[in-house]
Amino acid sequence: MKICNTYNGTIEAYTPTELESLKTHGTIAGNIWHEQWQYQGAQDLGTCTGGKGFRVWYVAKGKRKPQELTITRCDWVQGNLSAQRSKDNALAYLESKGIKAQYYDGWMD
Repeated sequence: MKICNTYNGTIEAYTPTELESLKTHGTIAGNIWHEQWQYQGAQDLGTCTGGKGFRVWYVAKGKRKPQELTITRCDWVQGNLSAQRSKDNALAYLESKGIKAQYYDGWMD
């Protein structure tokens, strides 16, 4: 991880050397999330949103400014309430692997 300065202070951002691990754990988290959504009845509740998922701060090679990178996408359900209600186990998995991800609710479609 690399310490980066932003307008809101400093943050820790992942680097290209950590990208493969982020992708691997992001895929596993996506499977956990999908299973939990199915376990909860596979409902499609809430506002139709795109881009839902887990994001991390990432700074690309040769860049100074970090950007948000989605490591897990929630493409199987449109409703943001259903996605939000089923995310906790997947987010806990990422935290157990030391990955500092945040849930992003997406944009209204």
